Amino acid sequence: MAGARQIVDSPSVTPLPHGLWDAAQQPTAQGPHWQQGITWSERCPGGTTTYDECLTETGGGTPPPAPATKAATFGQRLRGATPFTVVTEFDCATVGLTDAATVASDALARVEAQQLEAAFWTGSAGGQDVVFPHLAADAEVLDGQDAILQSAASPVVTGAADIATALGVLEQELADCYTGQGVIHIPRSALPTLAAWNLARLVGGRLVTPAGNVLAVGSGYPGTGSDGATPAAGTTWIYATGSVWGYRSEPRVSQPRESLDRASNTYRMLAERTYVIAYDCCLLAAHVKLGVPTE
Repeated sequence: MAGARQIVDSPSVTPLPHGLWDAAQQPTAQGPHWQQGITWSERCPGGTTTYDECLTETGGGTPPPAPATKAATFGQRLRGATPFTVVTEFDCATVGLTDAATVASDALARVEAQQLEAAFWTGSAGGQDVVFPHLAADAEVLDGQDAILQSAASPVVTGAADIATALGVLEQELADCYTGQGVIHIPRSALPTLAAWNLARLVGGRLVTPAGNVLAVGSGYPGTGSDGATPAAGTTWIYATGSVWGYRSEPRVSQPRESLDRASNTYRMLAERTYVIAYDCCLLAAHVKLGVPTE
């Protein structure tokens, strides 16, 4: 009972910016079938150089040998991603039904970004390892058609280097692997360290590194290594991928007629949204120290 105090609406919640979904490309879905998972042909870059054969006959000095025969420099691989659903539930007595759907929807809006990020980092949904691909992975996973669901993360920095050194190595490896704008995935606990080292800047509404890669700053990112181990205090793991992209459904809220638990005479109001999220080509990891520069 509120007594004589006026009943008012609770304050609205503004989601934190620069999270995983903000960093992701969001293509328009062609129908609902993506909610069963997706498969695509991955084209990771590769190339070489050559020279004109006439250089072997003209010019000064000793001519170079004939150029090597041109050959394929990259191929296509099938990759896949699996769906998962973020769910919130609000249980209430039948007399409280008026606002139950609103409360459930509000709960989903408050937690879905965090739950999305936790699933994408750990690969876990509903306590099971079913989210592919994800970041903290140390083994490759194939489906029944030999499509790659999961690559093993490649640790390019171990032993907790300072964040400037580690980010430089990580971004060089990413440039060698991908060549385009990628995504650096960091827990929110690492953002003050990046800011202290002047390694994060706001460009066009996005946080980017000095090299131009997008920062995905996840409230749900736990900072664990590729083997799932929790890092030592004062350190964290960060990851780099090619571009991130995905699909998500509209929020779904259960109807009262399908939510009644007759055994307890209560309504179980559910709000949920389904996601599929993936990355392109590369999965790299670095172990970094947290803290401000000492010099």
